Amino acid sequence: MKNIKKLIAKLKNPNPSVRRMAAEALSEGDERAIYPLIKALYDENAGVQDAAMRALINIGTEDVAYMTIPLLRENALLRNTALIIITSIGGKAVPLLYTLLRDKDDDIRKFAIDLFGDIKEGVEVDKLLPFLKDSNANVRAATAKSLGKLNYKESIPNLIETLQDEEWVCFSVLEALGDLQATEAVPEIAKLLNVESEALIYAAIETLGRLRSVEAIEPLMRFLKHASDELKVPVIKSLIQIGLPPNLQNICNHLISMFKEGDWEDKEIALKGMADAKCKEATYLLIDTAGSLDPSLPENEDKIPLIKNTLLNIQPEEELLQILDSQEIKFRGKALTIELLGELKSKQAIPKLISYLEDMRRDLRKASVGALAHIAEPEVVEPLLEVTRRDVDSHVRKSAVNALGIMQAKEAFVPLIEMLEHEKYFDILECMVLSLIKIDHQSFLSDVTSYSRNIRHAIAKHARDVETLKILARDPDKQVKMIAIMTLGKLNDAELMELLISFLKDPDPEIRKSALVGIAEMECCCQEIFDALNDHDDWVRFYALQSILLSCGNNVDIEIIKKMLNDNFNPIVIAAIDYLRLIGGQEAYEALFQLREHSNPEIREKAEEVINYL
Repeated sequence: MKNIKKLIAKLKNPNPSVRRMAAEALSEGDERAIYPLIKALYDENAGVQDAAMRALINIGTEDVAYMTIPLLRENALLRNTALIIITSIGGKAVPLLYTLLRDKDDDIRKFAIDLFGDIKEGVEVDKLLPFLKDSNANVRAATAKSLGKLNYKESIPNLIETLQDEEWVCFSVLEALGDLQATEAVPEIAKLLNVESEALIYAAIETLGRLRSVEAIEPLMRFLKHASDELKVPVIKSLIQIGLPPNLQNICNHLISMFKEGDWEDKEIALKGMADAKCKEATYLLIDTAGSLDPSLPENEDKIPLIKNTLLNIQPEEELLQILDSQEIKFRGKALTIELLGELKSKQAIPKLISYLEDMRRDLRKASVGALAHIAEPEVVEPLLEVTRRDVDSHVRKSAVNALGIMQAKEAFVPLIEMLEHEKYFDILECMVLSLIKIDHQSFLSDVTSYSRNIRHAIAKHARDVETLKILARDPDKQVKMIAIMTLGKLNDAELMELLISFLKDPDPEIRKSALVGIAEMECCCQEIFDALNDHDDWVRFYALQSILLSCGNNVDIEIIKKMLNDNFNPIVIAAIDYLRLIGGQEAYEALFQLREHSNPEIREKAEEVINYL
């Protein structure tokens, strides 16, 4: 560094900005810069101090560490700065720190031990063990903490022995034992549940939870019986962390209280505990709580599913059946109860759910339909068909049709066929078609041309049978034909490509567009879609360009896309501009640059946007 002497001289400049910039520049310096930068740490200006610290870290040699160590004896600001520098230098500083362990100053020994725990790299950890018996409590605490950070499992017996130390040290020992996952320490940690210090008890409870040892369950449960209200929550948290055994009845009342009285974070912990312990007695409370939450509010978006999943884990079938008969439960709670009985596949609930198909409330009828679909017993088919025939609400009828399809109920095939021709709502008709395909697609599609136009339309959209779609691709109704052609592309069958290409010669531009959409679905970069760029129909050319984009990506001769910039149909020009953005490069940039003078302001704006991007 040629100008290092000038920069060092500037560290004495009366202007703090000059001193700061000099310190920053010296970060690229060599050993000559170290001492001046150390002195700059004493600067009265905070900006200069910070720049000097960062420069020393950047130089980062063993010499920097050696010259920084004496600052550990200075005031708090310089001491903390030294700790940051030495920690940042890392393993290179470690050999220099061992001598500090013999220092008469308690603080210096503590700082050295703290640094070992923070640096980690290259530390001879066994050298720290004797300091668990240091005369200074802060040193003993620092040693315990660093042994945990350094993951020195050989120190576990020593740490367990140190649990007999004074309270301040015990906190650090517990933290270390938790870091080390020292499950063998559980019996000794459990003894701390009997001390007078509530703070130490709290730390012991928290550590037992971190260790996740089943041996801790019994002492924690015993302590819970007489724990203060302040300590009950941390005990329950730790028990949940460990994993509660099923049907641990003694814990359920505590979990219920925690759920009732805690904030939402506590409620989440209680819910996990209820699921683990299979707390069936919490069922009514959970249903009632979920029923009181408005699902349209963002803050409840995750709460209702969490409660629902908890109940599914508990599997309280009998309790849910009782709630279903309750007149007190809120409307939303009853709907959730119905859903849960369905997901639990409760055969006992079938008669009750069938009775709810006659309820005045639409959402309860709809929930009952869904629940019966989940249970999927033969006896529910006829009640669902009755809903399909007679319910006054189209949403409920649609749910029933969908349920019959999910169940693949063979008994529903003929009744659904009979209802199909008379259905006036197209969305329900579509749902019927889907259900009939699921139940028996061969029988349903065997004579597809015999169906009315709306039914053929729905079949063309949802069928995945090649022969059926080939027939509908020649349908006399243009809309049916277009949909069938596009659906053929979704099958992604290479053998159908020739058929799709043949539709590009159809005299109707709508059919040609549909063929291009189908080809794009198959991502086939064939010559015929490039030929379609010369079509006399504007929208066919547009769809051809879109098909090329989806099928060929940027593996296209840029001249083809540049030619489309001269098209007289503005949407094509806009699409070509977007395509050039994908291709990129100097040639694309130059082509777009010419559009800055285009007569159409939208095209000028779009071109400018892409030019700036490129």
